Amino acid sequence: MKPRFVACSLLFLVLAGCSASVPWQHPTEPKDRWRSDYNACRRWADGEVGYTESSSDSNFRDYDRAQAKKRINAYVDMCMRDRGYVPVRSSR
Repeated sequence: MKPRFVACSLLFLVLAGCSASVPWQHPTEPKDRWRSDYNACRRWADGEVGYTESSSDSNFRDYDRAQAKKRINAYVDMCMRDRGYVPVRSSR
């Protein structure tokens, strides 16, 4: 295997593991509302980033996908916080 492919694949897997869905909570909204607000934030973030598989050269597709996912997650985080949500801390 090519070293670059292995490195990109490893980076993608690490980033995918770090970006698992985070449940959110709001001090005044009902608990079942977070999903619809999250979906609205996700749609907005997808539009802001504008990444599509066809917009990337095949040599950098994995890297571009990982970068787009990081940007989307950052936008979703910002949107949810703007709506008054805070991430629920896991009890590990």
